[in-house]
Amino acid sequence: MGAKYAILGVLMQCPGHGYQIKKIFAPFISKNGLNDGQVYPTLTRLEKDGLVEKQVVHQEKSPNKNIYHITEPGREVFLRWLAGAEDETDPVKYDFFTQYRFLMKCNFFEYLSRAERIEKLERQIAAAKKKIAEYKSTRQDMSEHGLSDYKLKIVDFGIETQRLKIRWVTGLLDEELAEAASEAQSGGGPKRAVSKKG
Repeated sequence: MGAKYAILGVLMQCPGHGYQIKKIFAPFISKNGLNDGQVYPTLTRLEKDGLVEKQVVHQEKSPNKNIYHITEPGREVFLRWLAGAEDETDPVKYDFFTQYRFLMKCNFFEYLSRAERIEKLERQIAAAKKKIAEYKSTRQDMSEHGLSDYKLKIVDFGIETQRLKIRWVTGLLDEELAEAASEAQSGGGPKRAVSKKG
């Protein structure tokens, strides 16, 4: 989804300025949410296209604030997009592979020692647990501000994906630990990663 529809969707709820729009989408879009390079040029284009209107609010002790309101044509464009099929299918067959960058490294784990693999897997589990805590805090804040159930359920989806990741990574970790224990009992010692050619 482009910044265009994200911004129009926010303004469907209430008028707002650029910082408010960025803050609302911070937990959902990329690492840093919508940035200045996306929000302000997009607002300028939307205003030029007649989809939003700008209201300049004069302030005595700080710079003037631009408050944006969605227009009737803006509502029509947004609702047409929302009701249509655009942006509902994933264009990449293995998009999960690029979405979770850790999988790229995991694809080549045979070149690491078992100790290195275990360390990385444990770190992934810890990071996922931290992200779940952040999502829960965000959800609580959203709930207290009276945001819709569907917005809360999107955060729930994020929580569930992290739980799935923990289960998957834990399975890999358990296999590594079990093999390490078996090798220790047999006296075989840990297997070293072997460089594969060809």
